[in-house]
Amino acid sequence: MSLQRRLTLFFILIVILPLGAAGFVVQDVVVEQVARRGESALAPAVNSVVARYNERVSVLPDLTRASLAQSEDFAEVIEEDDRARTNDFLQKRLVNTNGLDFLIALDPSGDIAGAAGTPGDFLPGFSPPTFDEIMATDPVGPGFVRTEPIEVSSPDGSVGFLVGGSWVDRTLLTGTAQETLEIHLVAEDEIIATPQGLQRVMPVEGVQEGRSEIQVDGNGLGEVVALGDNDMYVMAWTPYSQIQDLERRILGGLLGLLLLAVIATAVLAFVLARLIASPLEELTEAARAIAGGHFDHRIPVRSNDEVGQLALSFNEMSDHLDTTITDLESSRDQLQRTVDRVGATLRSTHDMGQILDSILSTASDAVLADAGCLWLFTGTRDELYPALSRGVDEDALDRLRVGEGIAGLAAERGITVKLPADGGGPKPSRNEPRFPVTLAVPLYSAQRVTGVIALYREGAVPFDRKDLDTVVFLAEQGGVAIENVLLHEDAQRLSLTDGLTGVWNRRYLQMQFRQTLASANRFDRPFSVLMLDLDNFKDVNDTYGHQRGDAILIEFAERAGAALREIDTFVRYGGEEFVCLLAETDMSGARTTAEKIRQTISNDPFTAVGESPVTVTVSIGVACYPLHGSGYQSLIEAADQALYRAKEEGRDRVRVAKRPAPGLHLAT
Repeated sequence: MSLQRRLTLFFILIVILPLGAAGFVVQDVVVEQVARRGESALAPAVNSVVARYNERVSVLPDLTRASLAQSEDFAEVIEEDDRARTNDFLQKRLVNTNGLDFLIALDPSGDIAGAAGTPGDFLPGFSPPTFDEIMATDPVGPGFVRTEPIEVSSPDGSVGFLVGGSWVDRTLLTGTAQETLEIHLVAEDEIIATPQGLQRVMPVEGVQEGRSEIQVDGNGLGEVVALGDNDMYVMAWTPYSQIQDLERRILGGLLGLLLLAVIATAVLAFVLARLIASPLEELTEAARAIAGGHFDHRIPVRSNDEVGQLALSFNEMSDHLDTTITDLESSRDQLQRTVDRVGATLRSTHDMGQILDSILSTASDAVLADAGCLWLFTGTRDELYPALSRGVDEDALDRLRVGEGIAGLAAERGITVKLPADGGGPKPSRNEPRFPVTLAVPLYSAQRVTGVIALYREGAVPFDRKDLDTVVFLAEQGGVAIENVLLHEDAQRLSLTDGLTGVWNRRYLQMQFRQTLASANRFDRPFSVLMLDLDNFKDVNDTYGHQRGDAILIEFAERAGAALREIDTFVRYGGEEFVCLLAETDMSGARTTAEKIRQTISNDPFTAVGESPVTVTVSIGVACYPLHGSGYQSLIEAADQALYRAKEEGRDRVRVAKRPAPGLHLAT
């Protein structure tokens, strides 16, 4: 598939896929929100009708009493026993009284003497009850609510009773219509009144108080509340068909939108792909011509945009390419000589100190720094120590915790820190030099931060971007040189390990001792030496053979090494003798470590497949600097004498070297 087609397809997919996904998500959200809004509106809609109904019922007795201006007039009408005149009388009173739909007059015996009323607003097919049916039932019935008979009296005594009432019809539901739900009055499982515009009485299934699924003309969710004690309900209903119609409308709209988007995107993608692919084709042909030696080949410049600038730049490149090739050929020999010198320099030195000094000096000179310091990690990588410094008071420098101060922050996060900075920036630690202008760049080796180059200026001129790029470049080159030295040291380390157990040998112990002693002197910290010897190991060799004895020595080295820290040094001193060099460890810590090793060896027998277990113990002598000596020979001898005492006192124990007598000086 050509690039143009791939770009066209890519543009279509990158537009259509998110648009389609977003559309369907919007559809689900909209439909769900509409459904929830419809459900949440059911109860408030029903409650508003019930509240209006209760309000109408509560005022019916007062309205009925108020319909009679003078009870004497009512008495005269009743006494005449003229039903037509009574009906006219009640009709006039009904017209002058708002809130009543009918009035019924009763004679003293309770029979209907007359009645007047207005028609109710019910659906076709529902016949409201007659006045005789209204009086023959409870005060609340299908489509009506009335008062209890109210006695009307005159100065001469009781003259009859008056009953007022109101139709429970469509007027009760006025103003309750909503887009997502329908409000109905239901009597005897039929809808008798509604503002939704039904043309006839509709049967209802599943009507019961509360919320449930109801079927009118299709299923839906309904909320039902009874009015009075009879079979008369207010029902709010949300048809499922409305939600389904909404889903279909939204889906149809989305599909139409996606179709239009596909067409528009395809056209646009084709044009864009053509605009991108055509210059690339021309550039490809031009590159082939240049590769064939035709340096006079040119690309037409058709615009001033990025593509036109690319064509112009390519033409300029062609103009200068011939000259550049000539210059390259003339400088090739010089470049080769330079490469040879650089290679010779890298091959000639494996001195880490010389490389670090070169890095710091070159970086300081390159950016005109007044001072500089090279911070390196300690063995535990939780602190930095000033390995080299230039132009600063070394007595004012001390170790930094990783994350502390400027250099600590650069080491912790592997980032460049430059001061002054917007917002103030980090504050230098009390163990760092204090200069107004600082630049700290992490030093990497094997993709791991190994230290920090910190450069300082006394003036107010900050380090600029060019200075930063220069130091970063030097740090990268220094990291490569350091990595080469580390590789060389790894090669050397192979010659410093014991061939049987794989731990360090005596030569490495002497080298490591010098570094540990120098660090202890510089920072005034102790260190300790443990001399270990397997008890009666000759008997093991005589009994089980030298091959089994070698296996025990290997396992012993593994057990003892596992009990030590990463910064400690464990070596095979000779035969079954081993030495532990514990950095930054006082006498108490050394005794604890020695006892841990002793228990590790004596508690578990040494086993091998097909061989019987062998119980081995170890005696350990402990010496601490500077308490028991100030040099390699004196500390080794002190630990060896303590080991000798452990052997004499019964083996399988730890003994600490005796302190030198006052005034005596141990030879080093």
